[in-house]
Amino acid sequence: MCMRCEGYTWEEIDRHTDLVIRVHGYLLMQVADEDRSWTYTIGLVEGWDHPEFLCLDGGLEAQAVLVNALGDEIRRIGHVRPTTAEFLDVRLVEIQESRLHNDRVAAWEDRYERPATTEDFLLVIPGRSWSTGPAK
Repeated sequence: MCMRCEGYTWEEIDRHTDLVIRVHGYLLMQVADEDRSWTYTIGLVEGWDHPEFLCLDGGLEAQAVLVNALGDEIRRIGHVRPTTAEFLDVRLVEIQESRLHNDRVAAWEDRYERPATTEDFLLVIPGRSWSTGPAK
């Protein structure tokens, strides 16, 4: 759901974001245009001193499953265990600056009132099992 498209004001969206981060530790932001979709977190940097996650591959549903699983691991223990990444069939890699351009993480940049840097995000790369849907 696009809150702005549904008629919410920017102030209401900001309050919603604050509440979700306070309750859940992070917010999952999903964006889609004609050709592609992506999912990223907002709140891991501020609440857990951990880089946010950005997933550019796969559909929105698979991205949500992966990024939520990773975010929940941060909430539980403060980092992603190698066994969790292996179980999820995902790699976490340093992000290239070019991946952060074109307003890709605009809501994050609006919240923190600064451009995102490569230190703020990790790129989530789904493995082959995600090409046909979430791993079982």
